Amino acid sequence: MTMSCLATTDQAESLRRLAGRTKSEAPAPDLLQVREGLRVISVTSGKGGVGKTSVVVNLAASLAAAGERVLIVDSNPGVGDICLRLGKDAPYRMGQVLAGEITLKDTVVDIGGGISVLPAGMDVQQYSSLSPRERSALLQAMLRLQNDYDYFLIDTGAGIAANLTGFASLAREIMLVVTPEPTSITDAYALIKMLSGRDSSFRFRLLINMCRDNQEGDTLFSKLSAITGRFLQVQFDHAGSILHDELLVESVRRRGALCRLFPEAKASTGFKILAQKINKETPAVTEAMSAASMASSTMWRNHELSS
Repeated sequence: MTMSCLATTDQAESLRRLAGRTKSEAPAPDLLQVREGLRVISVTSGKGGVGKTSVVVNLAASLAAAGERVLIVDSNPGVGDICLRLGKDAPYRMGQVLAGEITLKDTVVDIGGGISVLPAGMDVQQYSSLSPRERSALLQAMLRLQNDYDYFLIDTGAGIAANLTGFASLAREIMLVVTPEPTSITDAYALIKMLSGRDSSFRFRLLINMCRDNQEGDTLFSKLSAITGRFLQVQFDHAGSILHDELLVESVRRRGALCRLFPEAKASTGFKILAQKINKETPAVTEAMSAASMASSTMWRNHELSS
């Protein structure tokens, strides 16, 4: 067997393991299809420091308390941040998945109580270094987990470039976390402009975090909605407001979700209402997406340049 044949065989085996398939299984089709009933929500922000990860953790806890099965996809650069925050270690690294040593499913950490975490942290540069076939296999591997869950909550990195990773591209619903700070509002507008220009089918919802009261959140939503409606022709929903709560800091120190440690806290009430609202909604209609186009190096290069 020639060296080129050996390289091809090794690559095929690596991609098979990456996608979580055995040798006897046929290659996955060139379509990425989110099953009916699964909600894939990308939680994002225009800047850091707005409490995005706290939103993901506590929304997951509130959904799980209502009987939903939730997979948190921690796609922030770094390894296992959400696992550590919830008192667990992430024993495996994404590099081991990409090397074909383990499957993506092997990296999933069971937090308990209906919550699991996929510590999939990769930055744009790492994702861009993958070949289109490797990106496609990675996305297909993630979708092989979907029958085990009712929700995928994707915790993306803050900023424009960080929201272009493959996992986030599976989401049809985008929850944008904003605080009353002027810089948060400005960066949120820039992110909405970029994402809506990339794909007009995205469903946006705006969550105002760290508010003094609900009136402050309602006022901020009205202002940002008016601006985006005028200049971007983008419509989005008001997810609600989460009040500033000092107990959030204590929940981080205790390595647990606020909603579980302090269920009567004012922020916990906000997350419970948010979960109830999301559960009552009709899921966004999803269509099969071409794995080839989703993983296209040209597509990602264009997005990197636009950021």
